Amino acid sequence: MESETEESSPKSKRQKVVSFEETTTNLDGPQRMSHINVERNRRKQMNEHLAVLRSLMPCFYVKRGDQASIIGGVVDYINELQQVLQSLEAKKQRKVYSEVLSPRLVLSPRTTAALSPRKPPISPRTPPPGSPYKPRLQKGYLSPNVASTSLEPSPASSTSSVDNNELVANSKSPIADVEVKFLGPNLVLKTVSPRIPRQALKIISALEELPLEILNVHINTVDENMLNSFTIKIGIECQLSAEELAHQIQQTFGHC
Repeated sequence: MESETEESSPKSKRQKVVSFEETTTNLDGPQRMSHINVERNRRKQMNEHLAVLRSLMPCFYVKRGDQASIIGGVVDYINELQQVLQSLEAKKQRKVYSEVLSPRLVLSPRTTAALSPRKPPISPRTPPPGSPYKPRLQKGYLSPNVASTSLEPSPASSTSSVDNNELVANSKSPIADVEVKFLGPNLVLKTVSPRIPRQALKIISALEELPLEILNVHINTVDENMLNSFTIKIGIECQLSAEELAHQIQQTFGHC
């Protein structure tokens, strides 16, 4: 009896070990599947978020489709947008300070007419009588028909009339095409060029040196080209013609 008990005890121990392993396997199986499903859902959500981020920025900021390249492109794009925003805010603050610290001298219409020759309006439309823009038109608004002697027009520059309500000045080069179009009291500046880092900031800096107020900025990309569009309010002190403005913006592409 003792020998049988001794022989049966190892078997019972082995059976207990086997049953414990089976129980552990049965418990770990659902948990393992749960972890796999959680990880799969996490990766799916991550890929969806990365796809959304990639769709919100120009394609040339992402060189590859992996996670590191997409996040790095997003960081670069946000940094460039922040620089554009800071530049526009600084321009706005300088304008406010200049208006507060140095108010403009108001001249009578007779004095203005005597000091400066009459210049054509910024668009072919003739302002109605009593328009608030009429006195300003006599103070030298940016006009496509008035040329200044401070700059020589570019050989590739041209001024043409699109219709009775719009005037356009173009400046073309192997690097970029620049267009200045007059729309009522404002003008629209458009540039088309290959992607050049910080080119938008260079254009904004050039505009800030002139008595021009930037109202809107749009930066778009088509394939490998960059399209910049600026809606600009013309300052009262600006004496440049449309051709000269297009030529100045064209020069910002020549120093890249």
